Amino acid sequence: MVKPLMDDDLNRRLVALLQQEGRMSHAELAERLGVSRPTIIDRVKRLEADGVLGGYAARVSPASVNKPTVAFVAVRYKDNNEAIEQRFIKALEDEPDILEAHTIAGEDALLLKVVADTPAGIAERLRRIRALGPMVTTRTTMVLETHWEKAGPSPFPVEGPGKKVRK
Repeated sequence: MVKPLMDDDLNRRLVALLQQEGRMSHAELAERLGVSRPTIIDRVKRLEADGVLGGYAARVSPASVNKPTVAFVAVRYKDNNEAIEQRFIKALEDEPDILEAHTIAGEDALLLKVVADTPAGIAERLRRIRALGPMVTTRTTMVLETHWEKAGPSPFPVEGPGKKVRK
């Protein structure tokens, strides 16, 4: 039986380092992890092929591109039509100031992360979101302050009461 990639300690440590600095060279990764460069190259290729590493991108601060206003927008559809919903989601993807879109459980259908230059800019984006789909309503939560964001979930098991770390 093949062991899942993230059950391997070296792979977990490799992923953690890449989360900290996605541009780290294979040579530096190998040195930090105490293994050969070809081992790292092979591991990275396998992690990419298996979808553990979904890509590499620069994290850009919204404020640095004059879009410091952040909001989370819950979206509801009044019509339950799968084809229309898929076209709506595709249209949202083409909007540059919508950074995330998640299908969610509950009364709302989607949760979006939206950025703009000002609160009025958020209002304009809300008008565009509602115009993209028939019978769409939104509910908005404005972000007052972002304390931190993570590059993804930790590849390490969580320790806590009653939980043991697998080795």
